[in-house]
Amino acid sequence: MKAPVLVLVTTLFLIACGGGGGSTGSSATDQEGSGSTDYGSISLAGQTVVWSDETNWTLTAAAEKLDSATRSFELSDGGSGLEIDSTTGLIQGGVTEPGVYDLTISATDGSGASISTAFTFTSNAFLAGHWVLPTPSTGETLVMVVSRNGRVSLTNASAAGEITGLCSGQADIVGDTFSGDLSCVQSDSETAELTTYSLPVAGTAVEGSRITMANFDGDGDGVFVFQTGAEVFNFGTIVPGIYVEYSDIASGISLVEVTAEGVLNAIDPAALGFNDKRSRCTLSGNLEPDAIFADYELEALQAALQVFEATISLSDCDLGGGSVGSLDYDQSNALALGASFMDTLAGALSFNLYSPGNPATNNGFNASYFHFVHFCDESNELTAVANLLADTERFSIIACPLET
Repeated sequence: MKAPVLVLVTTLFLIACGGGGGSTGSSATDQEGSGSTDYGSISLAGQTVVWSDETNWTLTAAAEKLDSATRSFELSDGGSGLEIDSTTGLIQGGVTEPGVYDLTISATDGSGASISTAFTFTSNAFLAGHWVLPTPSTGETLVMVVSRNGRVSLTNASAAGEITGLCSGQADIVGDTFSGDLSCVQSDSETAELTTYSLPVAGTAVEGSRITMANFDGDGDGVFVFQTGAEVFNFGTIVPGIYVEYSDIASGISLVEVTAEGVLNAIDPAALGFNDKRSRCTLSGNLEPDAIFADYELEALQAALQVFEATISLSDCDLGGGSVGSLDYDQSNALALGASFMDTLAGALSFNLYSPGNPATNNGFNASYFHFVHFCDESNELTAVANLLADTERFSIIACPLET
């Protein structure tokens, strides 16, 4: 598979969370003024490592041994765009680009006392969303989905749209860099033989456009371009309702109810009248809500907010024949990554769900990919998914809103 590329949001804000820890002190040696008087040191309270998309954050400098009535702070921002209140020591502002910045704070008072401290401030890039790497020579398309916290799934689709490879893993996002080791499973197009391998990825994000993965899969740089056509912006949630997965309708369907609280409950097809369809896989779990989304400005960030994280359990999976479908996908409390969008074929809301599984064995847990489509629209009318499923079932028994 080829390497991924990532794109960023134009305006970056700061707060403590996932990608970075807080700081309660400076990260370098303080320097005192001349003479033997102890002027103390500058301390920092708050976050020096933040996510660029967060809006609520605090960082304050203090110099307690200087005269508070005449004390004044200055900040050498290192190009970060941060500012400091000369009186209170409050540091704030919007970093213009993600990165790791070297900053220096100085403090003086009316007596001529002067101290300073150097520290680093890291703004980790907001990379949530879809990234696409087309390969015109083969007709294949690589799609990388990334959560705000760096959870990653990478799918390789043939020209016919069939998923032939899947990678999953956790990436480290530090400033404008992206790196990690993805666990992959690939199906040979001719023999259907499966190969599992580790794919190291390392790249640099260029704000507003792409991520370039160096030496991607040993085949030169891979440039992933940000896909901006998403139509559903759900702030880390899924629209409640009942969804169906029918990627191989001949072998059955999977049904799941998504509650307003973000709980995923499995439904037996027979419970909704699908007596001729067996269950392909039993899915349950919970979304992992991100409280930071509550602070978002929709217009500024909506292009990437269709991505969510979840903890899921899969059981009784029987995906039919074929090398990929015959594997054992059962797993408990596995980390998963999802992405919501409009399914144009079904004319309905839908979500993809990716689970990394266990890369250690082909006979145990395996990376999985599912596509679930909403049964009913916002007007409680049956969506066009009914036409896709009506090969052997009568839909006169189905009414919206669906209730189990």
